Amino acid sequence: MSFSSETKAELCRIPVSRMCCAVAEAYGILLYAHTFSHTEICMVTSCEPLARRIPPLLARAFGVTVKLPEAGSGGRYAIKITEETQLGRIFSALGYDLKYHLSYHLNRNVIEEDCCRASFLRGIFLAAGTVASPDKKTHLELTTPHHTLCREVMSLMLDMELSPKLATRKSASLLYWKDTAGAEDFLTLIGAPHAALCMMEAKVEKQLRNQINRQVNCEAANVIKASNAAAEQIAVIRRALDQSGWDIFPDALHETIRLRLDDPTASLSELASRLDPPISKPGLSHRMRRIVSIARAAAEEEQT
Repeated sequence: MSFSSETKAELCRIPVSRMCCAVAEAYGILLYAHTFSHTEICMVTSCEPLARRIPPLLARAFGVTVKLPEAGSGGRYAIKITEETQLGRIFSALGYDLKYHLSYHLNRNVIEEDCCRASFLRGIFLAAGTVASPDKKTHLELTTPHHTLCREVMSLMLDMELSPKLATRKSASLLYWKDTAGAEDFLTLIGAPHAALCMMEAKVEKQLRNQINRQVNCEAANVIKASNAAAEQIAVIRRALDQSGWDIFPDALHETIRLRLDDPTASLSELASRLDPPISKPGLSHRMRRIVSIARAAAEEEQT
């Protein structure tokens, strides 16, 4: 089951209780349904929990009785209403005139309360929403072929302090979120806190993984840098010893040179702790710079 289907299944477990919210949710489903006209209403879905939710929702909201049909090809359910009396009840409750062709505009009088607005958006998501799996890039969208309706729904969302983006794809308009926080807020508002939590956990896990990767890469880069520096130091020192011997270095530096040559892979901190007496890492770093400087100077004198 896809994450979208799981989210819709979670939403479909919300009880259909208050009449006003039932009307609002049904309104969202109808506006984004396959067909919503003065002669026919047709709601098509492959989500079985939604298909089972629609009949009792319509009964609660409009007193309309419809039967759940058998799933058709591809597991899709098509719930149709064509009887004029039933259409009249629905249109009357939503403030539309059955005698005229339906104009796809949002009637805000149906969704005046905050709870009803949330239910309305839940209906829209159930009918035409998709959300990407939390392990992928965040993407939640609501699609409709009715451009004016899309803009009016966006205006409603902005009033509710939701901030979707508006786009056009072929002949459809869509509202979408690509930011995790916006998608989480929307899902929580419409009654899918579990789905929102899954997205939040995936985001935290992804951030933690990225942080660990950056830290590992940084440490690996430091190791490589230190290894290259040690190899360069050893090469310079060996060349100076082969050409001029130990006498070019002060006696106080001999122990440091031997430690460096005996353990080429040791870090400066490790070498500093082995000296007798031990010194600090900055102190050893200063000694190594002096040793390399003497070795290079000796090499230049040899060449001249």
